[in-house]
Amino acid sequence: MNPSNLNTVAVKAPMLSAIKQAIAAARTYEETTRGARKLGITGEVGEVLCCKMMGLRLCIDPRSQGFDAVDKQGKRVQIKTRRSESADLPRAAGRLSTFSLHEFDYALLVLMTLDYQVAEIWCAQYADIAGLIGKQKRRNPNLASFKRKAIRVWPPTSSGGRHGA
Repeated sequence: MNPSNLNTVAVKAPMLSAIKQAIAAARTYEETTRGARKLGITGEVGEVLCCKMMGLRLCIDPRSQGFDAVDKQGKRVQIKTRRSESADLPRAAGRLSTFSLHEFDYALLVLMTLDYQVAEIWCAQYADIAGLIGKQKRRNPNLASFKRKAIRVWPPTSSGGRHGA
C-alpha cells in the first residue's frame, strides 16, 4: 500500500500543542468533578502521541479505512490506548476498545499513566491476534492476552524490539 494515496497527516508541533491543551482541559475537568466525569480523549491522545513517537502518519478518517495510522512502508496500523485510573499502569484485566472488522497489518497498544504520559507501547501482528480478537463477542480482548501475543516496542528494550516487523 502506498501511504501517499491515503489521506494522512504527519504529527507536527501545532497538533502536539493542541493535544497538550486538551490534556490540560481534561485533567481540570476530572479534578472539578472529583474524577467522576471524563472527557473521553484517551484514544485520540494515544493515537497522536503514538504516531509522533513511532514515526507514523495519522489517518484523517480512520473509521472508513479500519485503521488509525500508516507506517513508512505503507503498513496499516490500528492503535489501541488504555489510560491508568491510578498511579500504576492500566490493569491487565482491563479490556481494549473494540477492534475494527477491517484487516490491518499490525496493532499498537499504548499504555498511558493517569496524567496522559505514554508509559509503554506494545506491537502485535494482525496474524498473531486475529484469533484472539475473533474469540471476543465485542472484539475487545483484555490487556494481558494482547500483551502475550505482542512485543514491547517502547520504551526500547536492550534486545531492540521493532514495530511493524
